[in-house]
Amino acid sequence: MASLFKDPNKISAYRDRRFSGTQEEFEEALLSSTTVYVGNMSFYTTEEQVYELFSRAGEIKKIVMGLDKNSKTPCGFCFVMYYSRDDTEDCVKYISGTILDDRPIRVDFDWGFQEGRQWGRGRSGGQVRDEYRTDYDPDILLTYS
Repeated sequence: MASLFKDPNKISAYRDRRFSGTQEEFEEALLSSTTVYVGNMSFYTTEEQVYELFSRAGEIKKIVMGLDKNSKTPCGFCFVMYYSRDDTEDCVKYISGTILDDRPIRVDFDWGFQEGRQWGRGRSGGQVRDEYRTDYDPDILLTYS
């Protein structure tokens, strides 16, 4: 399994600051989780499009689309939960970097979805990183003004 990752000592470069445990507990949760985080999605990507692409890696239990906490509209990320760890690993290995809605999506292991994580954490209600970039979905930024 280590061949899937750039640094064989780390399963993920991402660390969720809202995870309440230690770094070791976080990494243990990543090793057993059947959930992936999908980022850099278009604001216009539908749940059906996500399902069609991600079901190629395995049987999906649930998809949770990330929403702007103010407008309740999609804001460029989602969580995909699989039934098996093998399907989750295949997803990270084969789907990360795939073009979906003209955007290269980023797929990474997630420690597990909990209610409340579907809301964007940025000041505007969406993703934090969208507040610093203007080169993607520029017409979406007009809704934040």
